[in-house]
Amino acid sequence: MTFKEWTAVIQVGTGVAVGIWLYRDADGVLPETIELAAQRTLWALGGVIVLNIVASIVIAILVSIARGEELKDERSDERDHSVNTRGMRNAYIVACIGGLGVLIYLALGGNPPGAAYGLFAVLMLAGMTDAVSRLVYYRIG
Repeated sequence: MTFKEWTAVIQVGTGVAVGIWLYRDADGVLPETIELAAQRTLWALGGVIVLNIVASIVIAILVSIARGEELKDERSDERDHSVNTRGMRNAYIVACIGGLGVLIYLALGGNPPGAAYGLFAVLMLAGMTDAVSRLVYYRIG
């Protein structure tokens, strides 16, 4: 696997891990205030960032040891640009549809803390859609 593919795998893994953590933290019960929901999702966002950094370092070390050479990011070419563009397009579609769903949820009288969690979930899903799309496009292209 290339550096770009490993990066996508890490993004999917950390997104799933933090999503599970946030779901378990909520314990199936939505917080009473939008402020608490926003605080929890901000902590989760910080968790994603920290986990991505730590996982990237650990994976780079382990893959470098296994290969016997340093794992380096290669220069981007036209194929990389195409893969990134298609992955971002897919993520944009997911974000738009999910955002519309959150707005409809609120318009129908949904709970604002639930909408905060929904918005976070939509954005995480969009990010993971980008990463999974890049993995698929690298493998089939």
